[in-house]
Amino acid sequence: MRHLIVLFCLLVSSVSMAQMVPYHVSQNQTYEFLEELASLRVIQLNNVTLPLSRKQIADLLENANDERQKLNSRQRADLEFYRQEFIKDRDTITGLDFIGKGLKRGEVFPLHKRAKRYDLFHYKDSLFNITVNSRFGGDGWWSPGNAYYQSVVGATIFGNVSKHFSYFADLTDHRESRQLSDPDYLQQRSGGNYKFGTDYSEMRGGMAASNKWGYLALMKDHLVWGSGYNGANILFGSRPPSVPMIKLHLSPVKWFSFDYVHAWLVSGVVDSAATYNSGNGTREVFRSKFYAANMFTVRPIKGLHISVGNSIVYADKFQPVYLIPFLFFKSADHTLNNTGQNHNQRGQNSQMFMNIVSRQIPYVQLYTSLFADELRLTTMFEPSKARNHMSWKIGFRFTSPGNVNLSLLFEYTRNNPFVYRHFVNTTTYASNDYSMGHYLGDNAEEYHVALIYKPVARFDMIASFTLARKGETYPYTSGQDGTGFKLISSEQFRRYTFNWRATYQVAHDVRVSLGYQYLSETGPAAYSTLPAFRTISPHRLSVGLFIGI
Repeated sequence: MRHLIVLFCLLVSSVSMAQMVPYHVSQNQTYEFLEELASLRVIQLNNVTLPLSRKQIADLLENANDERQKLNSRQRADLEFYRQEFIKDRDTITGLDFIGKGLKRGEVFPLHKRAKRYDLFHYKDSLFNITVNSRFGGDGWWSPGNAYYQSVVGATIFGNVSKHFSYFADLTDHRESRQLSDPDYLQQRSGGNYKFGTDYSEMRGGMAASNKWGYLALMKDHLVWGSGYNGANILFGSRPPSVPMIKLHLSPVKWFSFDYVHAWLVSGVVDSAATYNSGNGTREVFRSKFYAANMFTVRPIKGLHISVGNSIVYADKFQPVYLIPFLFFKSADHTLNNTGQNHNQRGQNSQMFMNIVSRQIPYVQLYTSLFADELRLTTMFEPSKARNHMSWKIGFRFTSPGNVNLSLLFEYTRNNPFVYRHFVNTTTYASNDYSMGHYLGDNAEEYHVALIYKPVARFDMIASFTLARKGETYPYTSGQDGTGFKLISSEQFRRYTFNWRATYQVAHDVRVSLGYQYLSETGPAAYSTLPAFRTISPHRLSVGLFIGI
């Protein structure tokens, strides 16, 4: 804790210009536009750890504005739309934004004097600013003999006090006609702690101290770590409900950044010793569960980002040592726990990972992401002795130059047996029983192809095809360490999914969507990892309207 207090004091004692309000990972259109700009080499994007802050996005958009001559008319229109969305996150604007309105070129102009996007409420002065917006909307789905929906209502607040401190709070209440998420469903929907079987609420929020080179935040949010367009394989933290955490981000130079998080997870494992009679029944107490992770990212040359990091899931007792951000956590665990004959049961669950993104080839993005749960280097290439509990993803994106407005994506994901699993139920790679790894879990592989077309500003169409294969779930105990098991020796199901979706952003925070999905599964366990009502028909139409979400 002492180390974090020192960092906090350093941050707030510096001249601060970079308020930290996270921009949620569900904002797909915004992040997709940044990916497009990065593939065109208009901006230098490091998005291995999400979410980015609103200030980081605002700065990236301003960098793109400096290179706007490289963009076509549709991209320039989208750029102006998003610049206006993040105008409150810029400190000043220049007369370049006001040419034709009586201002001189290059003149620095106070931000609050420029016409802003509409908000339910916004106030700003030299010390304090606040933005309040409501949130509501929903999706409806229809297939032959079957119809269901979800509705969302809520509100969001964010702002800052001086240039040092920022805050945000976001509440959404979800109501579903049928339960759409469950820890056992192998899909990418965000989950919740359901009430009455179909309702759940999600409360996110936090506060941060920041300066030009970093921030320290206490927050409750979702995280996504690792490159990928169809589910991250390092940390897919948008599947479980959001978790409280301490988050540190440092970027002292352009070629290096560092991210660290310490989170309080929900184990779902009852602590029988702490459970007690409340006078009107039994009050169950869960075992404590924690998560610590770090990621070091370097940019050795322009367009190349190399990231390495490690994480640990530990339980039962809070360990201050995991508050030291820069540690190799597995080694610390060996000191604390792994001694004696039963060290496997006493030790915690540690992981290592690596991510590489290359945008050096014009219009092409290449990426790979590796997550190692267990790795035995001495027998790595001996199938009968290998203990390679890993997930590996590789992919590319091609963004067309000129006025074509097309992007082509392909990625392959391989999840070896036992990855994301652990034989100690309090140290699994999960929170609220939702896995924090790739949505397919272990012993699975996936091929994903997508085509993105943006004919006009604020409108995109995405068509994708996904082939997923899932093998059996092997038993995993302390006596069975997962040595020598092959990938999908017995296929349990094969899933074919075709998706088409069109989305139009009518205005800031207002979007409508129309979609179609064909989903079919074969095999002995077909449809067993999806909601039961999905078996009625392979065809599904959807329509959505969201305001403020």
